[in-house]
Amino acid sequence: MRYKLFILLIMILLYGCASDKQISKGIVSQSKNFVPSEHGLWYYLPKTVIKIEIIAEKEVAKAGPFYRFSQRYLNITDVITEDREIWSIISANIYTVGIPDDSKLFKISTEGTPAIAALSLTNDGILKSVNIQQSTNSFIPEIINQNEKETISLKSINFNDVPYSEEQLIKSSTTAMADEVAKEIYRLRQLKSRIVKGEVDAMPPDGSSFEKTLAEIEKLEQAYLSLFIGKVEKQTVKRVFEFIPDGIQNLNTVLLRFSQQKGFVESMDVSGTPVYIEVDVNTSLKNNFILDENKKSENKSGLAVCNPTPAKVRVIDRTLLLTESMVYLGQFGQIYRLPKDLLINSNSGILLDEITGAVKEIRIK
Repeated sequence: MRYKLFILLIMILLYGCASDKQISKGIVSQSKNFVPSEHGLWYYLPKTVIKIEIIAEKEVAKAGPFYRFSQRYLNITDVITEDREIWSIISANIYTVGIPDDSKLFKISTEGTPAIAALSLTNDGILKSVNIQQSTNSFIPEIINQNEKETISLKSINFNDVPYSEEQLIKSSTTAMADEVAKEIYRLRQLKSRIVKGEVDAMPPDGSSFEKTLAEIEKLEQAYLSLFIGKVEKQTVKRVFEFIPDGIQNLNTVLLRFSQQKGFVESMDVSGTPVYIEVDVNTSLKNNFILDENKKSENKSGLAVCNPTPAKVRVIDRTLLLTESMVYLGQFGQIYRLPKDLLINSNSGILLDEITGAVKEIRIK
């Protein structure tokens, strides 16, 4: 592995030092090894990885200390009566990225001017372009797993922000205290009504002060009200899962397990229900094979590229379809060669898709 990375690094450094040179008499041959076996100019075609971003929501509800008196003192029945934590899956997104396919390693044999000056590779050796200098990489969405420790919990919700008055705190029982808080809620509502109607002696001097005063009263009322109806906090949590389609027997499988009580759980934890991934490969176009260099062919030296196979990907939560998307998979695609002249002609350029190995663009200057 260290040797492989060393060789690829040298290739990239040479490219940066001699960007004005072109390939001369390039012959492309496929290696039977998984890593470069000798010094030379090497590149990989990619294997397509499917990344699935699962977006879930955690809802934490905490009952207020006076919930038993909500109907008695405030005539409210829709309140939280017990603490709970509930997880649910909101949506899912599908992306693809490319990794080096060890079974598709190629060597460019050259004469004369170093060929590496015209190649552009990813950091792990996937061919991106020939004779085309790229200023930016292909757009790949930034997908970051959120740490489980950062999620909210019942311990993070409290009622410490309630500004109890002295009259409320000196009450000798919960019932009496709830009664006093309920009276304060009614007083605040009456005060808001009088301010809106202009019935108070000391009205706010301007519009801005008027809005701030009402906002402060509303904030105070909601703090007291939470003692009866409880508090609810919600948080969005994202997790990223990878799936590499490889072989016809492994295209439909359990991607993860999810629990309403625990959220994301281990794949073997049967307390969670399964979320499936289905990859429906277009078998009529599927034709994955290694180039046969011994077979008679008019073109044995052109640049090897890929014609990827389309596939429909579905992510299913038990029986509910979360999302589906059409993707292209390099590992099931057909490997073919471009005309040799495109490789050695300094007036031509080739741009490849680093996710599938497909030709994106051919430029003739």
